[in-house]
Amino acid sequence: MNYTFVILAPPYTSKSSGVRALYRLCHHLNESGYSAAIRAEREERASDWNVPFHRGAVGDSIVIYPEIVSGNPLQAGKVVRWALNDPGLLAGDTTYPDEEMVFVYDPQKLETVSRAVSKPLGPKRVLWTGLVDPDVIYPDASVPKTIDCSFTHKGRALRERFPLPPGLVIEALEDRTPDMAALGDTLRRTRTLYSYDHYSNVLREAAISGCDIRVISEEGVWHDPRGCSCQKNILWQDKLVENYAHKFRDSSFTHDFVREVRTRWPVPNARPSGKKNRSFWRALWPRRWNQSGN
Repeated sequence: MNYTFVILAPPYTSKSSGVRALYRLCHHLNESGYSAAIRAEREERASDWNVPFHRGAVGDSIVIYPEIVSGNPLQAGKVVRWALNDPGLLAGDTTYPDEEMVFVYDPQKLETVSRAVSKPLGPKRVLWTGLVDPDVIYPDASVPKTIDCSFTHKGRALRERFPLPPGLVIEALEDRTPDMAALGDTLRRTRTLYSYDHYSNVLREAAISGCDIRVISEEGVWHDPRGCSCQKNILWQDKLVENYAHKFRDSSFTHDFVREVRTRWPVPNARPSGKKNRSFWRALWPRRWNQSGN
């Protein structure tokens, strides 16, 4: 099958917000009626998301690479680069050729990512999707908060500089959370989350779960990230708790993305979306659909 979009991604893991974003984008494109598939070395399912996999040549598909991928390994003729973090910070190239369409996940990163391209990026190059799954992350006032946790992830250097005071009983969040269900359960039981990673979706998940949150600055000062002006802070949306479930399920943002892509390349019109879309393709290609595991 020829997909309109092919997204090159690592194998699925719930522990990486960047990986979840790639698979979630694939899901939302399909739910909106734009055919999309994941290309990964190891094919692992992401819950009940609408995420087929693609093998072989990409042909005329528009290939979406995250910023951690260097160059154009799939030899695609149409490349979208989705900067989920600063170019080259975790991996990948520090500049992108004019032939690529570059988008950012976080609107706060427009200025930073613009330095990697020849022309400044505007707000139409923001491609954002909600990543907090309300089926596993939610507040529950009936659950007693009995533990305190730390979170390190990308903040290992800060943890080495500013270790937590001895004598405190603080459990490592990473040790308690092999999957998303465990993360939700742990956060609902957590009084305070001490995070060395100032730029992580876990902070939003902790806030929604009712945790007190503390991050550490470059100067070693613990503070609440929801009101700070630190350069590396995540974007805190208004009415986060009230709106996060809708943002997770809403696929409408894909239409703005496709509209912007069409300024460079043609994109077929959307097919019947959501459940109608799945029923349509299941009836047309039952063998291929069943093999894809959807």
